Amino acid sequence: MNTARIYNLFCEYIEKKYDSVHTQRAYESDVKHFLNSVNNFDEDSLNAYVFQLHKENITNRTIRRKLSSVSIFFNFLKDSGFLDKNPVDFLEKPKISKNLPSFLDVDDIINLLGQIDNARDRALLELAYSSSLRASETVSLNVEDVDFKHLRMRIKRKGGKTAYIPITPRAAEFVESYVGDRKSGALFLNRYNKRISTRSFQKIVKKYALSSIFKDISPHTLRHSKATHLLNSGMDIRILQKFLGHSSIRATQIYTHLNIEELSKTYDASHPLAKNDEE
Repeated sequence: MNTARIYNLFCEYIEKKYDSVHTQRAYESDVKHFLNSVNNFDEDSLNAYVFQLHKENITNRTIRRKLSSVSIFFNFLKDSGFLDKNPVDFLEKPKISKNLPSFLDVDDIINLLGQIDNARDRALLELAYSSSLRASETVSLNVEDVDFKHLRMRIKRKGGKTAYIPITPRAAEFVESYVGDRKSGALFLNRYNKRISTRSFQKIVKKYALSSIFKDISPHTLRHSKATHLLNSGMDIRILQKFLGHSSIRATQIYTHLNIEELSKTYDASHPLAKNDEE
């Protein structure tokens, strides 16, 4: 079996299967590391690989991520007729502790968003928070994906799946004001009129959070915050699962463990900032 040829075929397979370049590169990098570490594609080689990762003090979470990538590689080999089984299926994965996601209370959200006077940045954070978007989903949006009339938008979920989710009137107002007369192309632009990157989005969120609420957060904190607010305001967990794009209810259930007493008692069930529009 020609390893270099197999790897190239796998890369072609990944690039067809996943739209996100970040996802493609992550899988390709993990699999390349695996192929450089083993001489065979059997259970013994796989166990030796995991042992080596532990020896290098790689965290259990990272090991599980790498094994997930390797499992996709083995499934590719199986589907292509190179192997008759996936050895990762028979491997005992290292256990990881489940950390509860961090989130902001309503007052923090109000203070954070209220301090942003840049049109793009305000629209960016308003939309990401109100629709509980992943960073990759936010930056990949195009102008034509947003239906301002019907308050919904088309997004690309993990695995390249398309989903339609609602937009709050408040977020739509900020986004529409920022977009102006543009009819197509990337929704959020950088100074060079190119699509904003995930890294830039992360820096923007961090900058405003540190200056307004003195907390170091990421775009994912905004997603966690909205999910927590919705669940504790009475949203059915199955609806929340669909809203967040979780393939398994188990991923959504983690929000039920967050401390409800940390939430503001004045939270509005439809949107925590909706009352501001009526005053």
